Amino acid sequence: MKVLFIFTGGTIGSSAKGAYIGTDDQKPYLLLEAYRQKYGMDFEYETVAPYTALSENSTGRTLGALMACVDTYKNRAYDGIVVTHGTDTLQYSAAALSYAFADCKIPILLVSSNRPIEDPEANGLDNLRGALRFIAEVKTPGVFVAYRNRGESVKLHRGTRLLESPAFCDGVFSIFDSHYGAFCEGMPFMRNEDDHASADELPAMGAVSLGESCPHILRVLPYPGNPYGEVPKGVQYILHGSYHSGTVNTASPDVRAYFERAARAGITTFLTGVENGISYESTREFAALSICPIYGIAPIAAFVKLWMWTAANEGQTATAALLQRSLAGDVVKKQ
Repeated sequence: MKVLFIFTGGTIGSSAKGAYIGTDDQKPYLLLEAYRQKYGMDFEYETVAPYTALSENSTGRTLGALMACVDTYKNRAYDGIVVTHGTDTLQYSAAALSYAFADCKIPILLVSSNRPIEDPEANGLDNLRGALRFIAEVKTPGVFVAYRNRGESVKLHRGTRLLESPAFCDGVFSIFDSHYGAFCEGMPFMRNEDDHASADELPAMGAVSLGESCPHILRVLPYPGNPYGEVPKGVQYILHGSYHSGTVNTASPDVRAYFERAARAGITTFLTGVENGISYESTREFAALSICPIYGIAPIAAFVKLWMWTAANEGQTATAALLQRSLAGDVVKKQ
């Protein structure tokens, strides 16, 4: 087996320096040595590092650089690619790689660590073990994230299904708990019966060039007391989150006026965090307020999909129907 390691920094590539954790140019190679000491190394590998950064400093430029790097190597003689990455923006990079390389013929695994690898509570080596076993034993093409939450086995997640990690939590979770499967040490891979994926309805986007920021998409979160001010100039799409029940405040005159102003300005408002089925009566107002729900897709994936698609199709208008077309297993119909 031959593996390409793409090192990008993050906690898995960092060391504690006094009161702070920072990137360490030697750490990626210490990671491989630590893995060899714990598990042995019965594979060949090569390494590349397109950039080194803490993942909270990720921008559209770093996402673009990562996609370009994978694009350079994906068709070479590797059985799989492992991307080491920080946990803070793991979901964004996983979604970007998933949409770019939905048609890739080999597994691409993102691996991170909740703490520097020398910490006894770090999960980085376990995550790397899961990723390498996936490449060797499962071999499913596509983009996945290998991650062990506290008290659990290593789970493999589709790159388009990750939720934002809750505050004060270093766990990784898929929408509807629809992870792809799991590894327990010494046991074969266990597929998750709750994982279902539709066939791709859109072509893979390829490595898209993104700007540093994304000024044409405004992300908004609901909360009691949100003043809903004026929409900044240049915004073409509002990607609005919802409460856990797929709702937003549609009773407030101020909130209603906000959505109505956006519609008059030609701005499309998409609502994330919504699933098909029975819903609360407040959702009756969605059509009147020009709110377009997009069902069964992780909010981060919806944002990345919209960003990449608009960057690659300048001048064209994205619709809810477009975002609902499955790519890389992103749209999940809850069973």
